Amino acid sequence: MDGGTVTEWDQHAADWDGRAAVQTYAVKAFRSITSLAEETGFSLAGCSALDFGCGTGLLTERLANICAHIDAFDTSPSMRDVLSAKIDRHQWRHVRLLDQLPPAPQRYDLIVCSSVLSFVDDYPEMVDMLLGHLAMGGLFVQWDWELDPSDDQSHGFTREQIRRTLTEAGLTSVAVGVAFEVTVDGSTMSPLIGSGCRPRPGS
Repeated sequence: MDGGTVTEWDQHAADWDGRAAVQTYAVKAFRSITSLAEETGFSLAGCSALDFGCGTGLLTERLANICAHIDAFDTSPSMRDVLSAKIDRHQWRHVRLLDQLPPAPQRYDLIVCSSVLSFVDDYPEMVDMLLGHLAMGGLFVQWDWELDPSDDQSHGFTREQIRRTLTEAGLTSVAVGVAFEVTVDGSTMSPLIGSGCRPRPGS
């Protein structure tokens, strides 16, 4: 549930963590990635991670207890300020805040994108760019709302959009499905989770 324009999301930063739906989303997103890691044999313990569109760091702070290093990126200064205070409070030396992506040589074992990719200008292009930072054998995970093509107000992606984009970007073991359920403004919603692995050479 992170992303959008700087101005819009700066306005949400101060009370973002106080929203019950936002907290529930983060908890369930974290559970879904731990389940995915178990299913695929990916080890979260000791890995290096990029939390792209980290917002106030609700997913970052959960990954911080497992990962050896996390780079947390967001375009909103106010959102980053909230996460910065958490980093200072917990004295997380292994968590680094970014306002731009590092140079291409930087590689991560894990890249997570929580409700941010539907806000970017070019989804396939952004995935390609992010995968340039994913290590061989690394895991890419995104959560986004499911698009209803018949609803003009619907926002997000179709399952086929995610599956096609991740596959065409070169990921293997691509999977797309419902991640969990969360109640937002009295309505039950089911965000999608899309994932894939960057194959090792010769595999």
